[in-house]
This record gives sequence, C-alpha cells and structure tokens, in this order.
Amino acid sequence: MSGYVREDASYVAGCPFVPWDDLAGRTVVITGATGLIGHLLACSILERNRLAAGSATEVVALVRDVAKAEGMFPSDSVRIVRWDAMGGEVPELEAADFIVHCASPTSSSAFLDSPVETIRTNVRGTEAMLELARAHGASLCMTSSMEVYGAGSDEPLSEERGGELDSMNPRSSYPEAKQLSEALCAGYAHEFGTHACVARLSQTFGAGVPKGDTRVFAEFARDCIEGRDIRLLTDGSKRNMYLYTADAVTALLLLVAKGEPGKAYNVANEETLTSIREMASMVADRFGHGHTKVVVDIDEEAAKRYRPGNVVMLDTARLRALGWSPRFGLMEMYERLIGDWRDRER
Repeated sequence: MSGYVREDASYVAGCPFVPWDDLAGRTVVITGATGLIGHLLACSILERNRLAAGSATEVVALVRDVAKAEGMFPSDSVRIVRWDAMGGEVPELEAADFIVHCASPTSSSAFLDSPVETIRTNVRGTEAMLELARAHGASLCMTSSMEVYGAGSDEPLSEERGGELDSMNPRSSYPEAKQLSEALCAGYAHEFGTHACVARLSQTFGAGVPKGDTRVFAEFARDCIEGRDIRLLTDGSKRNMYLYTADAVTALLLLVAKGEPGKAYNVANEETLTSIREMASMVADRFGHGHTKVVVDIDEEAAKRYRPGNVVMLDTARLRALGWSPRFGLMEMYERLIGDWRDRER
C-alpha cells in the first residue's frame, strides 16, 4: 500500500459519519477487492480494525486473481476467495453480513470492444451477489454509475430521473447492464425483502489508479508528467462531476449499513462539475510546468469510446440526508493521483 493510499485508508477509518459500530465484529464481503475502490475499501476496514479496539471486522475478498490479491493485502488479514463475476456462481461462504459489490469492467474501450462480456459480467455478478445476500440475510450495496442517466440533462438529476440510452449502440453495453443490475437490486428488495441498495458513482479517481490507466483523467495527468500536450479527441464540451476514491468508499460504507432497500443514491462532489476542456486546461496549468498545452484534435472514430451526451449533474441530497459529504476537490484529486504515481516510482 502506498503512502497516499494509506493516508486515504486512515481518513476513511476515522470518518465520523461512517457507521463503524454497525460493522464491528461482522463479516464484510467485497467483490472486485483488487480494483481501485474495492482495494481501498478493504484497506480502510483493516485500518479501522487496527485503530479501534474491539472492531474486529472480517473482510472477505472475492477476486479473480488470488495471487494478485495475496500480494496486495497483509498476510492473514483478509480471507481471499476466488470468484469470477462473469461465471455468476454463488460462492459458498460461512458468513456474510454486508456485501459491497464493486466488481465490474471499467474501461470504455472494453465496453465498445467486448459488449457481450461487459453485460454478462455486470448482470451475472450482481445476481450472484444478490443470491448470496438473500441466503445470508446480508445487506448489499452495488456500485453503479452516472452513465445510467445517458445523455444527462441541463438540470441536476435526482435518482427518480430515468436515462435515455441507445440500446443498439454497443457502447451502451455498460450503462444498460448497470440499469439491469439496478433493476435486479430493486426486484430482490421488493420480491424477497433483500436489503439491497445502489450507489450511482460519478467518475471516480485518485491515489491507487494505475499509471497505465487509459481513461481521460489519467491521460491528462500522464501528459503533464511526461511533458506532452494534452490532445482532446472531442471538442471537450462534455461536463461531468467527479469523485475521489476515499469519498466513494465512505459513501459505500454508509450505504451498505444505512441505505434504504430498493433505493438508488447519487454519489458525486457537485463542486467538481466542469467540462473536459476546462479540466484539461486546469490540469495543464497546475501540473504541466509550462510545457503542456491543450490541443483539440477531433477524432470521430476514437470519440466513440466515450459516453454520449453533454452534461451529467447529479443531485446528492438523498445521500447527504444520511450524513455523507465529500472532502476532496478536483485539483486535490489530481495532486494525490500524481503524487501517488511519483511515490511508486521511487
């Protein structure tokens, strides 16, 4: 664990609105525990166990790559179980009190190049975790995405607003699969009384993102570090909200314990709303050391990788009513991302 990720885990472990007392002595199952959010989630629980006498929360990590997981977590601190969301099998576990389902493809190119696998992984994995929750009487929170809102809106979107998606566009495989997975959560809550809710995350990044990540925010950071111009493949007018990894984790821990079954919750930092071009300019000015400019070089074919639509603004009032608030702003997110990369290279 890098120094920045350790700091993030310590922040989460001491966060006053996370219901740690509800989690103490219980078993938390995390899918995608080697991914960005799942890893920090597990590390935060382990840090809470270290800091708080009597916490003793057990972490069960469901992962595809056991060897990778063993290299990421201290020996004997986490129970590691091999599980592939694509297969959809329900793992046999002795205990499961809380389930945070993070496993999902996250690459835009994969959504376009492998739409069938994208759909199957999301839907089969969610159904398997809902069956696990049903069998153990566990509470489940599934990570979804702002992409379910499709093209978005010029007005803040509450959770009751539906999204407009083109189901015949292969790039829609991801948001369509997330919508169906959300429907499964609502269906299990309604039909079986399963305690399942959904966290609709805005784009999330920060310390812990691999330097080779191909998403736009990472490309901007790499360009600045390596002294290249930032090349925009679109006009950069699309406006999004963003979220720091630690803020996503505090939301997930709050929702898995306190979220209302059958409900979705938007998770975003409203103060980060900005266009892609504005963000590129801010990052170049702050981290480019005068060597990085923003160049618009529209590539219509390459632009197909990206979410269609123009503005996605999320209304987070429902989540804030539970006591949640984000701590990290957009430039601090970049500072910690870039600082983490530099630390790992030393």
